[in-house]
This record gives sequence, C-alpha cells and structure tokens, in this order.
Amino acid sequence: MSQYKQLSLQWEFIISKVKSSVTVVDATLPELPLMYVNEHFTKLTGYTYEEAVGQNCRFLQGADTDPETLELIRDALRKQQSIKIDILNYTKNGQKFWNELNIDPIFNESGECLYFVGIQYDISERKYADQQLKFAASMAEMNSRGQLEFIGKLNHELRTPLNGIMGMIELVSMGETTDEQKEYLDLARQSSEALLNIVNNSLDMAKLGRGKMRVEHIEFQPLKLIQQIVKTHEPSAKNKQLRLLCHADLSVPDVLIGDPLRLRQVLDNLLSNAIKFTEQGEVQLQIDVKQQLMDTVILVFSVRDTGIGIPQQHMDQLFDAFTQSDISHARRYGGSGLGLTICKELLELMNGQISVESIEGKGTQFEVTLPLLLHQQAIPNVG
Repeated sequence: MSQYKQLSLQWEFIISKVKSSVTVVDATLPELPLMYVNEHFTKLTGYTYEEAVGQNCRFLQGADTDPETLELIRDALRKQQSIKIDILNYTKNGQKFWNELNIDPIFNESGECLYFVGIQYDISERKYADQQLKFAASMAEMNSRGQLEFIGKLNHELRTPLNGIMGMIELVSMGETTDEQKEYLDLARQSSEALLNIVNNSLDMAKLGRGKMRVEHIEFQPLKLIQQIVKTHEPSAKNKQLRLLCHADLSVPDVLIGDPLRLRQVLDNLLSNAIKFTEQGEVQLQIDVKQQLMDTVILVFSVRDTGIGIPQQHMDQLFDAFTQSDISHARRYGGSGLGLTICKELLELMNGQISVESIEGKGTQFEVTLPLLLHQQAIPNVG
C-alpha cells in the first residue's frame, strides 16, 4: 500500500479539492487497484480511504448491477479508451445509488497507460425522475377510458398492501433496534414513501383523465392549515440545515370554504420540491390576501426558495407531464413529471392558477392564486 502514497503532494492536493467524487486507478497492474480516492468519494460510497485504496472498484457492485454495463466498462479499460456510462452501485451499508461514471486513461510520453482517472456523480434522483416520466409517458399512450379505469383500480389495490408494509415498518421501529437495523428501517420507510407517492400521483392522474376528480367545498382554517403543512416539512428542512419560514397576512379570514385536502396537496408538493432542490439558504411559504369581494376572498400562496433555479428554456414546459425535455436538469426543478402537472390540474378544478418565476442559480418562486368562499358569518352585511 505504501507505493500508492508516492503521488505528488501537489497532484493529490488538486484532486482533493475537486468538488466531485474522484478516483485514480493503477493501470500498470492487472488487478487495476485504486491508488487514490478523494473525500467526495468516501462521502458518496461510505467507504474510507483505507478501505478503498488497493482494491478493485468491483466492491461497489451488487446483485442488481447490470452485467452488460460491467462488460462495456471492462472493454473500454482493455482498449484503454475513455467511457461515460451509468451504473448501479452500492454504498458500504448496501444502499443502491445510480452512478454516472466518467473514466479517462492517462498516458506517459512513451504512450504507456499509467492511470485511469474516474469522476463519479450520484444521479439517483435523475434516474428516479426517468422512471416516473417513463411511467407518465406510458399513461399518455393509454388513451382509452377503459385503460385509465384499470389504472385507477390497480392503484387502489396497490395502496392497501403498501400501507400495510409501511405500518409494519413503523411497528418494528417502535421496538428495540440496533443502529444498523434503524438505518435499514429508515431506508425501507423512504422507499415505501416514494412508492406511495408514485401510486397516489398516478391515481390522481387516472382520476383527472377520466374526469372523476372532485373537489370539496367545506369549512377550514387557512392559517391553521399552512401551520400544519410547514410543521410537516420541518424535519426535512432541518436535515438539510435550511431555514423554513412562514409568513401570513393578518387580514386572512379565520374560516373559509374550499377544499383543504387538495390545497394541502398542492402546497405539500411545492414545499417538498423547494426543500429538495435547495442546498443552502431558505424556503418560505407566504399567504396574502390579493382581493376580497362580497362573498369571496382571493388568496395568494407563495413558495420561494434559494435553490438552483430553473433554466428559462424549460419554463414553458414545467407543468406538462409528458414533455419535460431535459431530464438531466428536470430532476433539479421538479423531478416527478407528475406532481406539478397535478398541482396545475387541481388548481384549475378549484378555479385557481399557478405561476412561476425563477433565476437560474438564485432561486424559484411558485405563486398559487386561489379564490375561496367566505364563511357566512364573515360576509359583510350590506343592506
């Protein structure tokens, strides 16, 4: 192992400062062992420098790693050629992640290949978005009413066992568990929640496609609703060390009439996206009174973040479920391909609308405008 520490300090210093996962492989040895990994590699994979150096990269592979992908990588290494490829890898604790792997050979002046330098990116979110968009595209092809009916029934059937699985996970979590078991349960919970989100979204799309989505007109407290919504998202914001703020116009009526469940669904989606795609700074939910008529008040709900923003060329397609063109960036500004579309459809059912403003690299603000009926006691008496 000592031979691998002969890298020049200057070279090692430069690689250590690269803000991506970087590996260096010894191309002169048949086993192609790792000579160097930077700190971002250890964060990505969970393996320490000492555990990785001297090993062939196959320790990142697992049961579901595609053999054809591995053969393509081996062929490029044999031919001493560059390759860029997506591969399913595993962290030290067994969690799967999609890795965009970029490998380049390094030659000396004599043409001898000395090293293979690899740069890795975690593209799990992009792959997740890919899967959802493929699912959404397949739904678009199911243009008959009977097919949408089938999807709706299927998703109802899926939710029952899925809720049972999630319930069992919670029960097991309440007992005594080791740190390792707790980590596995957290991963299972996250996967179940992601799957439930897909099922719920596809069920909503099926209802919307069949014209069976209905909105309610019941009394609710808007300020209490947004407090509950913010409280739900506080843990995820805290985990990312983001400030989660909530501001409310004091003139917002105490009680209004509308569909609190669908309004919450819209705001939950916007807040979830804002937190997910903001690395530092803050996310803010604000509610204002735009206009008050005789029996109606028009509220504006704003969700603002300091995230990476949305490219201007994609703004027009943001609410289209099946036409988000740049998947590599779509994961950064919405991700699901269904969530924002459902938000738009739900708001239209409630006679509301949604708009977005964004500056790439600085942040995004979604604005929801929604008319709601005043509670009878709050309607001014004119006569």
